[in-house]
Amino acid sequence: MAFARIEREIQGGRFHVVPSEGFPFFICADLIRSEHLVLGQELTEAEFSVLQKLQNTHDCRAQALVYLARREHTAKELQQKLQQKGFSQPIIKQVLEDLEAENLLSEYRYALLMIESRQRKNPEGRILMAQRLSAKGVGRQEAEKALDELYTPELTTEYVQKAYRQVLDKHADTDQARFLLQKKGFSSYEIRTALESFSQNE
Repeated sequence: MAFARIEREIQGGRFHVVPSEGFPFFICADLIRSEHLVLGQELTEAEFSVLQKLQNTHDCRAQALVYLARREHTAKELQQKLQQKGFSQPIIKQVLEDLEAENLLSEYRYALLMIESRQRKNPEGRILMAQRLSAKGVGRQEAEKALDELYTPELTTEYVQKAYRQVLDKHADTDQARFLLQKKGFSSYEIRTALESFSQNE
């Protein structure tokens, strides 16, 4: 006796897979085609389990792509969001590995965008930015690569000077401004070098 059967097509191009015991589930038309299944086909318990896992993986990937279409994510962020949707850890792990292999999930891209965004609004030093990237779950190698690219000596000077202008707008005391630059993660050497250039250009 068959364990389950593909019983009927429903709205949206999905099919109803009904077991003799337990809970049914829906399978998408893409999997019906890729697995060469037909309406009315009977399934063994093993086939049912494999098909259910394939559908869960398909759904997990689709949900991950929805999140990635909105913005770049770290693997840590996606994992948390997908867990909240009820997907199992093994399926999430496989989906994330596949997305990384296809370059659809890139912590390096995420790091670049995060650095650029924060530097436009509120420039910070490399040390502080590295801490922020780590807190978001960006891997050390990807973070270092992005930091190396966006914290060249020339760019760092620009960041310090921009931050200096911002703090001067709020604090007339230049000594206090230097202190605030250090709190933003810039080193004494970076501050001194940038402000020497800043003074010459003023």
